Amino acid sequence: MKGIIVVDKPQGMTSHDVVSFLRRKTGIKRIGHTGTLDPMATGVLPVFIGKATRLIEYAGAPGSPEAKLYRCEIKFGVETDTQDIWGNVTDESGIAPRGDEIEHILKSFEGEGRQRPPMYSAVKVGGRKLYEYARRGDEIDISLIKEREIYIKHIDVKQIDADAGEAVFDVLCSKGVYIRTLCADAGRMLGCGAVMSGLRRLKSDGFSIEQAVSLNDLQAEEASLPPLIPIDAPLQWMARINLPEEKARAFQSGQVVYDSVASDFHGVVRVYGADGFIGIGKASALGAVSGRDIRDQNVVIKPEKVIF
Repeated sequence: MKGIIVVDKPQGMTSHDVVSFLRRKTGIKRIGHTGTLDPMATGVLPVFIGKATRLIEYAGAPGSPEAKLYRCEIKFGVETDTQDIWGNVTDESGIAPRGDEIEHILKSFEGEGRQRPPMYSAVKVGGRKLYEYARRGDEIDISLIKEREIYIKHIDVKQIDADAGEAVFDVLCSKGVYIRTLCADAGRMLGCGAVMSGLRRLKSDGFSIEQAVSLNDLQAEEASLPPLIPIDAPLQWMARINLPEEKARAFQSGQVVYDSVASDFHGVVRVYGADGFIGIGKASALGAVSGRDIRDQNVVIKPEKVIF
């Protein structure tokens, strides 16, 4: 069995809990996921089964400004140690900003920016995950938590209840954006504090909530997995190279192959033979790599991941 299933992760489970459940359900140990979701978040969790796990690192185009789509609920007038509503309250102003102020601040996060990961995250500092420091109450020099470059393509404010100090908005963004931190930063800029009070991921690395199956449906004893998504589905951002039978066999045996394509290919490519997808290669212009004069061949393809 190999392929991908998109799970609609329920609230209260970790992403690893979902993987553990599917291992028990299928009897397959080689299962992994992309894009960890916080336990209280819900939504799209792509799970890779069998040989598909070898492709996890290639899921989604690197640097894509549309890698993730979230629907977030935010509560103003309160701050917690986890930057979400489920943490311990550290400050409570009770201030509710005006609706136009809320929309203006949220929209101001669009574009390129920098963000420091929150203490309750899996980012490692000094060989330990930040949440391990936080849970044990250990002090850490904030300067050791390096800011990261992020990109938020669009924020769409869906609903504002100024009286209650609440809002709902969608965030289309690159990988690595902490929505909890965005909420905390917005509250700080408004001078009242804010926390994330709900989060649902609608898209992740090319997969959408429309493709997702409810974990509750899978938990029924008689339930079977839906048809698996082909393992090359998250690789559509790569250029495609089709190899004839002899070259496909050579590629699958780990040999460098030479081919002729309509234009130069550079970087990682998805490679296909007569029977379909056979792996990922690293393509380069022939002359730049070997200097060999091979008639009618303009690209050299080095196997990176071979899938049988």
